[in-house]
Amino acid sequence: MSLMTPLAKGLGVLFGLPAILAVVFFSYFTVTSADRMKAVCSQVSAGMTRAQLNAFITDKRLDGFLTDGGVSILGDVKSYGRHSCKVTLVAGVVTVAEYLLAD
Repeated sequence: MSLMTPLAKGLGVLFGLPAILAVVFFSYFTVTSADRMKAVCSQVSAGMTRAQLNAFITDKRLDGFLTDGGVSILGDVKSYGRHSCKVTLVAGVVTVAEYLLAD
């Protein structure tokens, strides 16, 4: 004999399942974000033009702004910018791209 009434079971599913799914969702992106961004940063190569990098950003759905010279931070929206790629451009050409953990 079950001690839970149908109402209690329904409330448990209604409120418990979304909470469990939220924990799984956020945990997954927290655990996999570093590896995902390291792989993305390794695809940005020295010599890429600003136009090529812009197309890459659009394709990978990264967040950030590019400048013709200086440092640009390209963040992963799934990690809320915590895991990023630091890209250095000189005269509109990539010179260095490296993984950046914004802690």
